[in-house]
Amino acid sequence: MTQRFKAGEAVIELLRQEGVSHIFGIVGSSFLDILDPLYDRDDMRFVGVRHEQGAALMADGFSRISGAPSVCLATNGPGVLNLTYGIGSAYVAHSPVVVIAPSASRRDQYRNSTQEFDQVALFKPITKAAFPINRIDRLPDALRHAFRVATSGKMGPVLLDIPRDLLPGAEVELELLPPGAYRSGQTRARGDLGLIQKAADVLAAAQRPVIIAGGGVQWSNAAGPVCRLAELTGAAIVTSYGRADAVPSSHPNFLGHLGRLGSAEGIEATREADVILAVGTRLSQSTTFYDHRFIPADARIIQIEIDPEEIGRNYPVTVGIEGDAAAVSEGLLTELRQREPRLNPQWIEEVRGWAARRAERLRDEERLSGLPMKPQRVYAELRKVMPQDAIIALDAGLAPNFGQDRLDFHHPRSLMTSLDLGGLGFSFPAALGAQFAAPGRPVVNFNGDGGFLFNAQEFATAVDYNLPVVTVVMNNGSWGSEKAYQRYAFNERYVGADTLNPRYDKFAELFGGAGFYVERPQDVGNALLEALNAGKPSIIEIPIDPDELPRPARLSDVQPQPQS
Repeated sequence: MTQRFKAGEAVIELLRQEGVSHIFGIVGSSFLDILDPLYDRDDMRFVGVRHEQGAALMADGFSRISGAPSVCLATNGPGVLNLTYGIGSAYVAHSPVVVIAPSASRRDQYRNSTQEFDQVALFKPITKAAFPINRIDRLPDALRHAFRVATSGKMGPVLLDIPRDLLPGAEVELELLPPGAYRSGQTRARGDLGLIQKAADVLAAAQRPVIIAGGGVQWSNAAGPVCRLAELTGAAIVTSYGRADAVPSSHPNFLGHLGRLGSAEGIEATREADVILAVGTRLSQSTTFYDHRFIPADARIIQIEIDPEEIGRNYPVTVGIEGDAAAVSEGLLTELRQREPRLNPQWIEEVRGWAARRAERLRDEERLSGLPMKPQRVYAELRKVMPQDAIIALDAGLAPNFGQDRLDFHHPRSLMTSLDLGGLGFSFPAALGAQFAAPGRPVVNFNGDGGFLFNAQEFATAVDYNLPVVTVVMNNGSWGSEKAYQRYAFNERYVGADTLNPRYDKFAELFGGAGFYVERPQDVGNALLEALNAGKPSIIEIPIDPDELPRPARLSDVQPQPQS
């Protein structure tokens, strides 16, 4: 049945059909027609933030945890420009974020008018699609197409540009349709059977198999079949960078993650592999560094990827299967059971040994002494009391990166990082978005002292919406990652590497949150428990050892290379 709506009401009705519950942004004159219908409804909420970058990162965090599309709304010009980093983050993470971006009125376009930019061109490199509309009667089709693109295949953000003069006073004919009427449901591409059978033959013959589980495992909820594949073949399980929650940390074959500050045991196992099953991962630079420091040159690689362009892109494959991580893994299980793989007892024993060594290494860090504390000791204390259902957000930077190998993840979609984007300021807004998506789960985010100030203004948003997110700020008084490069490559000639900071616990209290300052290891766990029970946003500031600067993994990138 077709109904007539005001243009702004039509936008809200279309979002309601998509199940959208939160819209993230800052109120702007260019889209008041869309905001006004929200005045007296309780099924959809506009979350007013303090910077549009925060809005995009919150939407990214919301989608990563919920698995559902989210929406950003910003005014044209500077408002939309401020979204770019957060939408770039969503693009790297494959989060289905839809950006509704008003633009300059049609009569003023291409004249360098007030707040006019080519927003579509600006966003094309960081979205799956970016397109404008120039007729209001195209609005329903355009918005539905935005969601269709954002949620299909390898998901990602989409921008819809709406000239601001299209909305005021306009009406739209709208047929209310469920999403299933204008796009496919959550289809799972099962992969080519012949290729799955070939992959099963390779796996069945493997003597030292390793599974690398990536983001596709998270998005497709493939942890179960991936773990069963490990049990059936005796494979070690490691995860790609930023995806340490792809499988439960408690699985006996789990050895940690690859990449920066990765698990030594997981790295050692991968180096010994004769067959690598790469599930839902493109084997990116942050995971592999595009060389053979982790991935053996003679290893046979089976790669499962929903995006065929990524198969064999970074490493040659023995078998490449285009398909959904969960569906293809289930197909592999079926074929492998028919082949009854012969497990290699020596390899199984080695995998168990690596798992035991990793557990012992982490326990040993509970005995690290000295003040200020080393970040490893901080995580050792937090691991003892961290709730099993906690959502963890790790910012870029040195101190947060220690956490990926040192915290346990028991459920899928429990970890968020900035992944290959490596951008500071990610974790705090993303954590707020995660709390909106999962109000019943504890959310804890980790920042360095520098990175937190990138989006610290969003603490006001956390207080405004009573989001009990716990923020841990590890303060080493420096830009730690960059200072490490200056230590090892520039003979300790430090320029711009040191920072001066406020007391972050006092910062929290000024905004109406709870603040904690912890200097001793025995107080770390109690501070986290108090913060989790505070019932409001909180910050735990922990001074950490400024000299804990591990050798950078990409040190060669800033050093002169020998001429060939």
